[in-house]
Amino acid sequence: MIQWTLGAVVQNAFPFIFTLGVIVSLLWLGLSRTNQTSVSRLPSRTSLPIIRIDAGLAALAVGLISARLGFVALHWEYYASKPIEVLWFWQGGLSWVGGALGAILGLGLFCILTRHPFWPLADTLALPGMVVALACWSGCLADGCAYGRALDSPLWASPTPDMFGSRNPRWPTQMIGVVYSSLALVLLYWLAGHHPKPGILACISLSMIAAGAFALSFTRSDPIMLLSGLRLDTWGSAAILLLGGASLTLCGLHHRRRSDGIPKPGE
Repeated sequence: MIQWTLGAVVQNAFPFIFTLGVIVSLLWLGLSRTNQTSVSRLPSRTSLPIIRIDAGLAALAVGLISARLGFVALHWEYYASKPIEVLWFWQGGLSWVGGALGAILGLGLFCILTRHPFWPLADTLALPGMVVALACWSGCLADGCAYGRALDSPLWASPTPDMFGSRNPRWPTQMIGVVYSSLALVLLYWLAGHHPKPGILACISLSMIAAGAFALSFTRSDPIMLLSGLRLDTWGSAAILLLGGASLTLCGLHHRRRSDGIPKPGE
């Protein structure tokens, strides 16, 4: 496990890398013009960078709280005797499924309170969301969390540390997550340059993050509760993947109806 010691304070790598990913994401929201076309529909006098950053902060805040609560719920036997540690975010312990659902909820609440359309703003968070996913996998690689199953020393497996500090030949789960997220980020950047219809980029980003987490969950060996023989994060990733796929289908059908001139029900 990689650690930096500052006096008597010991900082793990994951919080540092995650924070770095968040900073990069916020800078992207403030400086990027990639999604300017879709966001220009926003009915507000507020400058577009401010809208994007505020939406990102809302999604981040609710997402972090939800991710922490999801992790605590899965490990309630431990936190029931140490409830104060629920607030110790620096210890690590986040549920990506809870974080994704919380981020969607946070963005939805922001749009309701500010009366901004949901999908154009969701599109602006598509690339930053993948940056955060990349930061999470990188932090897991540095800290030895979300480690893969032990293997019998195949040629392509290198000794990987787990959360207890032991090193064994394992599935390169974290490294695959880093590479996959990097490639997905490049693909999203390319798609954003083609200015897809509102909602498409956000749904693709969510689906890609969930697909990677779902596939890699079958290679993970870190302890978690099982349901019907499968890890809870496998079920959660599958649910998010279905949500992203269903939303993508609905967005596609909606834009097809509009391009065909078919009125909405009630019009």
